[in-house]
Amino acid sequence: MSGSAPSPDPGSGRSRAGWWWLLVALLAIALVTVLVAQPWEPVETEPSPTATATVPEPTAVPTTASPSVPAPGADAVFDAMTAPLLFVSQAELLTDVPAADPEVRPLITSGQLPWGLPAGSTVDPVVCTTAVTTVAGPPAWYDALMWGNVTMSFEQEVILLPDPASARDAFRALVTTVDGCPEYSQVNPGIDGATWTAEPAIEGQGVYPSIVQEILHSAEGSDVPGYRGHMLVGNTIVTWTAEALTTGDPDQALATLGDAASLSAMVQDRARSAVQSLG
Repeated sequence: MSGSAPSPDPGSGRSRAGWWWLLVALLAIALVTVLVAQPWEPVETEPSPTATATVPEPTAVPTTASPSVPAPGADAVFDAMTAPLLFVSQAELLTDVPAADPEVRPLITSGQLPWGLPAGSTVDPVVCTTAVTTVAGPPAWYDALMWGNVTMSFEQEVILLPDPASARDAFRALVTTVDGCPEYSQVNPGIDGATWTAEPAIEGQGVYPSIVQEILHSAEGSDVPGYRGHMLVGNTIVTWTAEALTTGDPDQALATLGDAASLSAMVQDRARSAVQSLG
């Protein structure tokens, strides 16, 4: 019996070596997979969309208009002694109305024309009555003047109310009536009346609330173009009517009076002077 050790089986050594290399290969594959996957970080196959918050456009907050500043003299109180200061003068007409020169002269003087409609006269439609009379009932005081010549006439009426608040109410009612009466007539018993066709009133530009409109006065077969305005001053309402008596083209006739803005400015300037004189 020999004492030498048995030789190793070459087949079993190759088998262990093969398994060893197989194990190394598997570990390498696992390591590569782990490195590629990186499970500790989020996997992104493409850029994630960016969330966009929609911010609504700021909504404009309407601002409340500041209370309008009352006109100087809005609370002025005239009486029978001071109300005549609201009438424009001959000199002012000559300065501001082209057709007043030459020889503009008084046609109706103070106290000659009573307030309201003549006895038996009515206005058609009746809802337009204050377009002629300015106020619905007899005022505390009233007077009228008219200036004119062969080419123009300018009539002005001043109505005195008890206080500025009642004048504001009456003026508001007058404006409503004027807006709703594009045509109205004065019907007189036994004699021809008159019809007024009025353009829409526009707001006068000036210190005191006012409206102005172009009118056509038809009476006794003739048509006379002109302007009519109403103005609120303290406890008074001032109404004026300028008419072009020149025959021919109505637009050319109106041009001899100036325009609505210049006439309104003349009446506004006179009102400002009257208020200042009250102190």
